Amino acid sequence: MKASRRGVALRQLLDLCDDLQRIRTQLAGGQLARDARSRLRRQERTKRDRLARDLQKYRFHGPLAQLLREFRFDLVHFQLLATLLQRHLRSEDPATEGRALLSSVFENSFDVLAGIDLLREDGVLRASGVVVLQDQEDVAADDLLGARFRISEDALIAFRDEIAGLVVEDRSGARLTYAGNHEYLVDLRILHNLYKHRSERVFHHERWDRVHAGGGHALGRQLTRRIEQFRHRIDARLANTPDATEFPAVRFFREHHLDDDEQIVVVHLLFKELYEGNAYADVADLLRLCSADELSLVRSRRLVDPHGRLRRAEILQIESLVEGRDLTGEASLSDWVVNQLFGAAIADERIDTDARLDWHLYLKNLEDTQSFFRDLEAN
Repeated sequence: MKASRRGVALRQLLDLCDDLQRIRTQLAGGQLARDARSRLRRQERTKRDRLARDLQKYRFHGPLAQLLREFRFDLVHFQLLATLLQRHLRSEDPATEGRALLSSVFENSFDVLAGIDLLREDGVLRASGVVVLQDQEDVAADDLLGARFRISEDALIAFRDEIAGLVVEDRSGARLTYAGNHEYLVDLRILHNLYKHRSERVFHHERWDRVHAGGGHALGRQLTRRIEQFRHRIDARLANTPDATEFPAVRFFREHHLDDDEQIVVVHLLFKELYEGNAYADVADLLRLCSADELSLVRSRRLVDPHGRLRRAEILQIESLVEGRDLTGEASLSDWVVNQLFGAAIADERIDTDARLDWHLYLKNLEDTQSFFRDLEAN
């Protein structure tokens, strides 16, 4: 596939990053004559200035544009990301230590030490998801110089699309409406994936094992902004879709007055069953899924409260491992919920929500078949 004009311009940006890294390697290694060192420093300043100008002029599109605007990437962020991209493309081991990564941009020890914040979890590179730890499980939170970092798969895909020109430049008029219920559900699944990404970043084991309070709040807020932005896009598309109120999923959420978090719980269980063939999820995982930090995790217990909307309407079923302790259990959707969301033509589709709920409660409290036939004859 022939590269687009944007691809050519992006290649020039990456080439400048490569040149700067080679100059930094030369300056750091061996004895250099004063004239040679001065010449390299002049080249470094010239190329850095050019990179700054070209980076400012370049108009990114698609996922890269969204990341750069949202997280306000600057020259140093782009250089570090380009270094990891080069490492991924040219080395069998795509990960590099934090000290080596910072040394590729900064010349002296003081600048490397001062630049550690660039690699923190709530820093631009990791909060945006373009840079990840090679091994989340074995790295102490305060050992950023010894930790090994790599470019993420999402960032690689974004770079490939940008270079190949696969991102449509003029998106006016595109995807302004929903073609139907299933397309709406797919967008909800993508929204759910943003929730899942936030949960994995905020609640990994380092946060549970730490011995100090706080942390993760800034990261949670940044990822929450991405969630809110995508939610606004969904709402805008629904508003532009004339028959959106007839979508089974839209009707379901509105009839039961489900808020954003309650909807995500339903969507998670719906697609977990569809994709994995597993109708159950740990209750604790559902609470983390809908939480931006530890404080909201405590508040999220309302989602599985017996008097909450999900359980009161019997949308959500919970099987506890310890009696009376819902957080130890597994959750699943009632069969009728799955049928309604996918718009299946079920037999009781014309029965309204209140009647259906009354019927479920009646069956739940039914003592024996004789009571059923007695009630049937009475009506």
